[in-house]
Amino acid sequence: MDCDNLPDRADRLALRHQAAGDPGGLKYKIKDQKLKSRNKKTGHIKRFIFYINLLRAYLSNSIKSRLAYREDFLSGFIAGAMMQLIGVLFIVSLFVKVPSLKGWRKEEIFFIFGFSQVSLGLFFTFFSNLLELSEKYIIEGHFDRILLRPLNSFFQVVTERIYWEESSTILVGLSMMSYSLSRMQLNLGLGDYLVTFGLVLAACTIYLAIFTILVSLTFWFNDRGSVVSVMLMLEGFSRYPVTIFNRAVRVILTFIIPYAFTAFFPSMYVLGKDKYSIYVWMTPVVALVFLSLALLIWRQGTRAYESTGS
Repeated sequence: MDCDNLPDRADRLALRHQAAGDPGGLKYKIKDQKLKSRNKKTGHIKRFIFYINLLRAYLSNSIKSRLAYREDFLSGFIAGAMMQLIGVLFIVSLFVKVPSLKGWRKEEIFFIFGFSQVSLGLFFTFFSNLLELSEKYIIEGHFDRILLRPLNSFFQVVTERIYWEESSTILVGLSMMSYSLSRMQLNLGLGDYLVTFGLVLAACTIYLAIFTILVSLTFWFNDRGSVVSVMLMLEGFSRYPVTIFNRAVRVILTFIIPYAFTAFFPSMYVLGKDKYSIYVWMTPVVALVFLSLALLIWRQGTRAYESTGS
């Protein structure tokens, strides 16, 4: 039979499949599904490479713009470093009076404090533009401009400004960690440094997730940042061992607002506290779970967004 004379395409395909010994067209369907899946993966890879190149361009322009105002950058950098040094002086003055704090030595608390500063400094340097969402983007109406572009809205808000002066927090944190390691005479191998670096990134991701969830609420409630301010103050708890707090605070910092995973638990890997091992390895899991939840809430928030019309 001449299949091409049949008017309906489905009939022609059915006859061809029957002639090929595949009456249901199963081979054709499998081949078609594989082709669609391959095209979908290729599309995701191309989009990922596109965003990486876009991020590189944003970072390059951000550095050039900050270098154009070097005095402003230096003043912000020095002010940030001095703010962190106040916290360092507090710990030093504390241990002048007491030899240890509920079993924690000064060097150990220095390391935990330094770890929190590195992860928090990364967040403030690269992601703190999120904190402008309520005032700048929603209340002043700049989020309309974000939605008009054919790019991911979360990516645009995060990368629109990089706060390079906040890198002073990272520098102070690294200095504290280095000092602690030298005082405790802990020799780390390359693998330990890589694991620690991964835990720092996970801790930074947890900060990102927490504040993304909070700022996303402003899509429904026009809050000018009071909730975020409260959470920033609570962040101070993450700089010290959670075991020095009472049980209620420990539960909150571990299971509700996971600040304990931003410094204390990941630091236990380097400090060799094996009884916290399960919490150390849960840190990346907590980061991924909270980031997924945060992006889901962000997506729902953008759908609920109503322009102020200003």
